[in-house]
Amino acid sequence: MLDGRTPLAEAPLHRIDADKLRHLLLAGDERTIQKDGIHLGGHAYVASGIHGRVGQVVQIRYMPHDDRSIEVYLGGKHLCTALPTGTLTAEQTDAFRLQQRDEAARLGRECRRASRQARRELAPMTGDGAPATESRLVADKVGRGSSRQALDAALRARSSTSLLGITSITRNNERLR
Repeated sequence: MLDGRTPLAEAPLHRIDADKLRHLLLAGDERTIQKDGIHLGGHAYVASGIHGRVGQVVQIRYMPHDDRSIEVYLGGKHLCTALPTGTLTAEQTDAFRLQQRDEAARLGRECRRASRQARRELAPMTGDGAPATESRLVADKVGRGSSRQALDAALRARSSTSLLGITSITRNNERLR
């Protein structure tokens, strides 16, 4: 039936690393990253890879009966391994806080750079100290057409009182003659 070939030659076996196999056997769920980490089973899990991502929805994989760590994925790519906040060593806590401080400083620099760029781009076009002037001119025809008086005049021209039985004084005077 296999024309003299062995089943192994027909469909070769591939060995999977134990680490990859472990990840395939983990339970999965989606969670939103909160200010204090990712919540699962009454614990808040933190890692340096989730800092600055508050509000993002991530996929987590975990052993249902092992609360020591969770694996965090974003868009199908492994982001980090998160640990419960109560189990962090002093060194891990210090490293985590240092990274938080560095990230806050980086975000502050980006914010200041964006502010400087916005001030440069939105600065008045008059560089000689003269007061800023309107950069967009309204065409005379458009300006007059949109004025209140022009709209009122257009409405008066279109209005008709003939259905009400009211005639103008000039028409009444002409009939009397």
